[in-house]
Amino acid sequence: MKELRIVNVLSEFDARLEAEQNQLKVLSPQEREKYLDEMMLAVGLQTGEFLNMLLKTQGGKRILEIGTSVGYSTIWLAEAARVNGGRVTTLEYVATKQAQAVENIRRAGLEDFVDFQLGDAVELLENLPGSWDFILLDLWKELYIPCFDCFYKKLAPGAIVVADNITFPPDFRPIMKAYQEYVRAKPDLDSIEIDIGQGLELTRKEIY
Repeated sequence: MKELRIVNVLSEFDARLEAEQNQLKVLSPQEREKYLDEMMLAVGLQTGEFLNMLLKTQGGKRILEIGTSVGYSTIWLAEAARVNGGRVTTLEYVATKQAQAVENIRRAGLEDFVDFQLGDAVELLENLPGSWDFILLDLWKELYIPCFDCFYKKLAPGAIVVADNITFPPDFRPIMKAYQEYVRAKPDLDSIEIDIGQGLELTRKEIY
């Protein structure tokens, strides 16, 4: 990814994300909750690069992001969607974050490849038609399994689902382990944990 305006927007995000991560390390879980709606809570550079390359390699066109925040991961996905001839549908619950995301995607020049949806993720997913080729799951962790149940039957053959925050923050670990066990119990899915960024669960639907 070499387009200057995209690089510039991502560079701004990376500086903000580093400051956030340093802050999160010293906050208790109770203190952290006070600031969550103001934070990016983005996937980070390493994960963004991985998602971008993975999506380009897979070639998916119908891309779903559950948890837009201010659009950091959306940019990585949308740039790959442009290459693939696809489109990203991204869901966000907080209106102020979505407004920031819309502006950031515009500044990156990728607005033609993103559809924004505002509201409760589970309710939105119930009404969104399939099928999906690639999904990024990155919202409140207790919603991972309910969201998964909504899109599971809408996965295209060979679809990839990436779930973030598998290993960090540590207090999320029990609920993330429950998610991992849940998806790994599905007979038509293969799923592995990948040590990138804050930990990813990479799940793929069988082609046959």
